[in-house]
Amino acid sequence: MTMRKSDWTLKAILAVIALFLGIIALRPVVNPPDTVLAQSARFEHVFIAATTFLYKGQQGMLVMDRRNANVWFFPKSNDQFGEPVFVLRLPFEKLDQAPR
Repeated sequence: MTMRKSDWTLKAILAVIALFLGIIALRPVVNPPDTVLAQSARFEHVFIAATTFLYKGQQGMLVMDRRNANVWFFPKSNDQFGEPVFVLRLPFEKLDQAPR
């Protein structure tokens, strides 16, 4: 029996499709996708008030702790942040009082 040209072409196309489907199916096995686990934020109580802030001649970042309304300054030098410096405590409890 001789195979007709259209049968040979059809089988070649089907073989190429099967090969590409096999490559697609084996890609996660060869190169697995990165898995990421989400957790609640560790410092969700910290509010960044200013990313660039000048305090006593030093440039850095100003943050506020929402738990107790403390404002902290983190000095930055050589692309590294130094030890935090306490700036002030905002009296949020005065917001409940009647205006004068």
